[in-house]
Amino acid sequence: MPTQKIPSPFPDQFSDRQWARYVRQGRDLVEEESQIQFKLGDISLKMVASGARDSGVFRVMDRYADLIGINVHTLLGYRHVAHAWPKQHRQPGVSWSIHRALDALEDRFEVIQNPPGGADRWTEDMALRHAGRLPHRQLTKGEKLDRVRVLLRQEENAVDAVGELIRRPDVAAKVMDNPANKRILYRAHQEQRQQAEQARWQAAYTRVDEEEPAAEDEGILEDAVEEEPATQDALQQREPAVDYTRASREVLELLGMGTSFLVELQHAIPDLHVAEFTEREVRAILDNHRRIRAALDWCDTVVTTGDKTMDEELARILDEGDELP
Repeated sequence: MPTQKIPSPFPDQFSDRQWARYVRQGRDLVEEESQIQFKLGDISLKMVASGARDSGVFRVMDRYADLIGINVHTLLGYRHVAHAWPKQHRQPGVSWSIHRALDALEDRFEVIQNPPGGADRWTEDMALRHAGRLPHRQLTKGEKLDRVRVLLRQEENAVDAVGELIRRPDVAAKVMDNPANKRILYRAHQEQRQQAEQARWQAAYTRVDEEEPAAEDEGILEDAVEEEPATQDALQQREPAVDYTRASREVLELLGMGTSFLVELQHAIPDLHVAEFTEREVRAILDNHRRIRAALDWCDTVVTTGDKTMDEELARILDEGDELP
């Protein structure tokens, strides 16, 4: 390659001559390293040809890597790049890492000869960006987000990271400014509450079969019943109409939805600031409640008769509600 003057970016620390000498030495070493990496890849291809059936590539490469003292996956990486870049297409003066960054491009043989943006040389990050891969140094917002996504692929790590971030008031406020984020969090919260409510119902009414009391204990039990009639009545009142250990998923879902709705209303109603409601908002709430009642009546009909037919008026109410002025 033609010799070119490389000005020092650190004029107070290096002279132009010193900087140029260090750069040349580094490039020579990188070139030597790239040649070694390509040679190891070529050797692996010579040992076991690429595409050969039942060749046992990994078994052979694993054995060979152990004997020469490198990691088998490193050797397989050399093999892959050597296969993607036949000798006649390898670009002198361009590092093996840049060849690797561009190895998936169909037009890589032409691309590697023309760095983008009129640059004199490729950098590895430049090659990664050109190939649509994540660069090592993320500059744009999109690249930084991609990096975060890579780091948080495991659900446990993502949960911990999000928990840390939303403890920052400024971050939490900006997240909640986005309506889509609000909907996602609300939906997750609702599903969690429904699951918790169903679990509480099942736990509260799970009955464990007990053995019949012994004959000598019957008198004691009868006395206890006579002494505490109020307690006995309370237990009878709380006994569920459904065996929750045997009920179907559909039954539990219907009971859970209804219970969750009742619990949420009991929590919300005492805190309502009704004086602040506009007339239009009141009408919207009442209309929504009318739709809920219609849906409940329909559900009652289906449960008691098995007829799932929905008439046109009911469909209109559920889909549209009342027109607001």
